[in-house]
Amino acid sequence: MDAGAAARIVAAMEAHVGDAAVALQGCTAIANLAADGSDGLREQLASSCDTRCMQLMDAGAAASIVTAMDAHVGHAGVAKSGFLAIGILARGGNHGVREQLMDAGAAARIVAAMACTGPRPQTPNPKPKPKLIPEPES
Repeated sequence: MDAGAAARIVAAMEAHVGDAAVALQGCTAIANLAADGSDGLREQLASSCDTRCMQLMDAGAAASIVTAMDAHVGHAGVAKSGFLAIGILARGGNHGVREQLMDAGAAARIVAAMACTGPRPQTPNPKPKPKLIPEPES
């Protein structure tokens, strides 16, 4: 991120607010930068993303994520990548990151996106339910 990746991602997201593909890829890039990816996502989520998270937050990542999710309400891909980015940034919650996310409206945006994307489709049950045999009438 020393080359200014965080600022460039945020700038691209701001310049192309109406483009869902840019929003999705921007949120995904923020999530990947926050998680670093060098040791795998699971390990990164378990540790602090301290410096990376602060660089992203200082560049305006929180506002960009929330703006992207606001601009593309109902777009499941943007919602998913936004959730991921917010979650990873929140895990690095040192230095007021969580508070900054809350101030940017992340919690409200998550709740609104969950309401707009609707319930998960039910997967078919591989086993059919047994049919009850009615008792014979006497």
